[in-house]
Amino acid sequence: MAEKFKRRNYFIDKNFQTRFMMKFGSIIVLSSLLILGGILFFSSDSNTVAIENTKVTVKRTSDFILPIVAINLTVVVFFSGLGVLALTMLVSHQIAGPLFRLRREVDLLQRADFRRDFHIRGNDQLQAFAKSLDAMCRSLKDKHLGLKASFNSLSKFIRDRNFHIAAKDADQLLTLLDHLQVELDNFKT
Repeated sequence: MAEKFKRRNYFIDKNFQTRFMMKFGSIIVLSSLLILGGILFFSSDSNTVAIENTKVTVKRTSDFILPIVAINLTVVVFFSGLGVLALTMLVSHQIAGPLFRLRREVDLLQRADFRRDFHIRGNDQLQAFAKSLDAMCRSLKDKHLGLKASFNSLSKFIRDRNFHIAAKDADQLLTLLDHLQVELDNFKT
């Protein structure tokens, strides 16, 4: 069973996560401004009769509703902004966290450390990518083990003969070299 990873830091890639959250937050602010502008624009040619402080007054509808709409939009922007902020932080965390971990594992794989584990948490994004990296690591590890086994067989053969190869051993030496060549051919360069 894969080790369960717990992250304590929700801001793993601050630059990426901040830009991610700002983009969604700006959509809310722009949408609210468009709603406010639309309401004021479409109500600009109409008048409203209102009773204020026991006086009947006639005002342009846009002047009458502007304070009410502005307060409502401010409240909506504030609370929806908090919701979007929390949601985008969680989603960006589920993207940035696996990327950080996979990058660290790839860095170690570059040093030919095939003991790497690319499993990521079940609810994180990039599951398919992590599985592909894990399959690649296993494949490289298997090819490396095959190459190592072929080399060890060849090395043992030569050492057992004290580095003197007789003509009668030529066929066996060629077989071992062919196995080694097959293992080397697994790597395309």
